[in-house]
Amino acid sequence: MIIDDVMTDKITLHGLGFVQVQLEGNQRLHVWHPELPKRACFAHSAIHDHRFNFTSRVIVGTQLNHCFKMERCDDGAYMLYLHEGSRTAGGGRPWTPDGRANLVIDGEFKVAAGNDYNTIAYDYHATTPGGDGRVATIMAKRGEYPAGAHSTCTFGVQPDTDFYRYQWSPTQLWEIVSDVMLGQRVTP
Repeated sequence: MIIDDVMTDKITLHGLGFVQVQLEGNQRLHVWHPELPKRACFAHSAIHDHRFNFTSRVIVGTQLNHCFKMERCDDGAYMLYLHEGSRTAGGGRPWTPDGRANLVIDGEFKVAAGNDYNTIAYDYHATTPGGDGRVATIMAKRGEYPAGAHSTCTFGVQPDTDFYRYQWSPTQLWEIVSDVMLGQRVTP
């Protein structure tokens, strides 16, 4: 399946706990802040992949990256959910069950402000903000593929398929971006 609808909203929430700002040149600004809402199942569903390669530059804070090897098996500890198709009313893509797997940690690393890291399409990882939870990155897509990406969720845990990307106004989201980028503490 080819995914043809691109997120066109300039600024939205992402269920993994960051603000996503669409930039020119196939780039995005991602901003983490400890006050931002996350998927209800976040603790069980942070591991995911992407349908594109990307380079990300940390511009504020320190990013923690956790890499995983995915091993499909019928009794795996995680359920894989394929994200293909048109976006839902909440701004996400459908969560279609796509088998079970084990995810084995394959490395962890920290990336401090001023440094880049690369991620290859369909490699499983989880990314979390270090320090006080305020991190900003600029991500640039480096190649895109037609098959959808996956999220994972611990087997037996219901994924939060209804996370609403528009639950905060653009003004509130820009205040978060300002807080992280300029160090101006605000209360959302």
